[in-house]
Amino acid sequence: MNIGGLAARAALLKEQMKKRPCKRCGLLYDPTKEKRCPHCDQLDQKGLEALIEKRKREHRGNKQLGKVFFIVALVIFMLMQILWLA
Repeated sequence: MNIGGLAARAALLKEQMKKRPCKRCGLLYDPTKEKRCPHCDQLDQKGLEALIEKRKREHRGNKQLGKVFFIVALVIFMLMQILWLA
């Protein structure tokens, strides 16, 4: 097992544990470094709604990309099975 990799992973996890979700926009921020959420603090209600909608669109896009990768992996797997049996 790679000790350096474990240490880096532990450091990353420790850094992520400091972050909390913003009650207003839901994005993570570090309250020990910033008093207010840097994502939505300067936004009015309309800007906040636009930020949340943008985040939802990105999430949907990532979900679609995941489906595409799954289908491609399935096709590759089936081709490998066909070639192996031939």
